[in-house]
Amino acid sequence: MDEHPPNFLQVSFLPWVELSGSLTVDLHTFWPFPAEADLRINDQNIRNHLTKYFRCYVDHEGYPVKTLAVCFHSNTDFRVLSEPENQHLRRAVDALLFANIAPQTKVAVCSNNPTMSPARSNVFELITQNFQPGSDEIAVRAGSVLSGGWKIGRIVFPQPWETGGMLGTPDSKLLQGLGKCLSPQFSGDVRERIFRGLEWFRMAHMEGNEVSAFSKIVMMATAFEIFLQFPREGKRRHFVNFMETRIASSEFNKDVRTSENRKSFNLSLAGCWAWDFYELRSRIIHGNQVADEELRYRNLLTHLIVADLVFLECVKRELFEQQCIGDDIRKCANEWDDAFPENQTDTSTEQLTRWFLGFDDVHKALGWLQGT
Repeated sequence: MDEHPPNFLQVSFLPWVELSGSLTVDLHTFWPFPAEADLRINDQNIRNHLTKYFRCYVDHEGYPVKTLAVCFHSNTDFRVLSEPENQHLRRAVDALLFANIAPQTKVAVCSNNPTMSPARSNVFELITQNFQPGSDEIAVRAGSVLSGGWKIGRIVFPQPWETGGMLGTPDSKLLQGLGKCLSPQFSGDVRERIFRGLEWFRMAHMEGNEVSAFSKIVMMATAFEIFLQFPREGKRRHFVNFMETRIASSEFNKDVRTSENRKSFNLSLAGCWAWDFYELRSRIIHGNQVADEELRYRNLLTHLIVADLVFLECVKRELFEQQCIGDDIRKCANEWDDAFPENQTDTSTEQLTRWFLGFDDVHKALGWLQGT
């Protein structure tokens, strides 16, 4: 079967995402259907066709979903996208997913509210469908499997039970910063590193009987390995050093970790977590016995939750250093440096970065700061 028959149109959408208004990530606009359908779809035949097709997507009780998010690329609606454009869209969705899940995890932990469970990656399922207005014939793609011979009105797509959690409002500044990374002017190597890391973040937050808690630890560790450019050798050491120099400060509580050759290291609790997390990852992939309670960091906090918070801080730090976020504070800092050039030091720049990132509340909630 020809996957892209002639004269076919194409629509990409997120069937389980409810938007109150449109969102833009670089070249992509996500907008709520049907609320903005009249505004964005001039062709009535297309509008009517999509209205009928979208009724196939039903909630847990079998009713058509009230709203979903349609994705437009460069405001060019319904043409078949090229493979690079599809990858660009996938990454825009990953940015939207991350800007929703990670900040909400931060709010839940800092407010000590375990009921504020963020949305799962499954909520952001991306569907791309070819269609011909007026024709009920559709083919359904599931991964690499393409199944044809179906008809609109005789097939339904039920909302997966794995789409749990609270779908909040994405962090707009974080989303805007990630969108800048998708622009052609941005460094290709850095973009690849950022979005490959976000891809593994997405996979680590998928729910389902096929995804174990152990596999999520390995996938989040992989996200860190890519994002922080772990070397081939000394990966744990690299991770710990990053936490000691870029996350921890002199105000952090400390503890001791002992290596395989019995050498002791006096580390911040941030460095200790990196040590323990990477050790946990290594024991899992090497087939060692790992008890379920070892997945827990302390109290109700799991290692995966801590990993989410640290990864969020890493991403925001990278975006700030790449000048994708923080333009206002950077402008004020430059004006200060111009006025007082003798006071400009690497230390003051790092202090500015830490102040802008604003993760002291996270470090307090984790018990990493002194007095907590």
